[in-house]
Amino acid sequence: MRLGVSPLISMVILIAVIFGIAAFIAPWMYTTVTTITNETTSTTDTELQCQNTAYDFDTNYATFGVDWNFTGSDDSLSAKVINTGNVNLYNFSFELELNRTIGNPRIEYLEVNGTTQRTPMNPLKPGQSVILEAAMYGDLDGTLTKLKIINPVCPRFFVEQEF
Repeated sequence: MRLGVSPLISMVILIAVIFGIAAFIAPWMYTTVTTITNETTSTTDTELQCQNTAYDFDTNYATFGVDWNFTGSDDSLSAKVINTGNVNLYNFSFELELNRTIGNPRIEYLEVNGTTQRTPMNPLKPGQSVILEAAMYGDLDGTLTKLKIINPVCPRFFVEQEF
């Protein structure tokens, strides 16, 4: 006499186990695929939009488009930029490289003050220019050797000027 599970019953059990595992994996896979698809779409849209991003210093303003004074206690920094691309730009910020008399060069990040900052509701449109003024909170020591203006719309695209 032979004891065991018939091939038909073992096949039914095997199929039930497979469907049970699939019931746990399917929602996870759906969520993962949806997330990756949305991220890829968003990244692609941003990359396509950023291909048309371009802005530069308006060299008719001050020294190569930048005016600064880091002597005394009333430091100031402003730069005039012009949007030469096809994308609205906003939320600019400054990255400064300062050469100090002692030690290595120092990098400082400054926000643009609220009166000259461009926003999503009031962006720097293609063909327009604006003078951006830094929000100064303290005394900067050193000599300005490089200025970079960054915007979060397309962070890989920035303008940079060395002095």
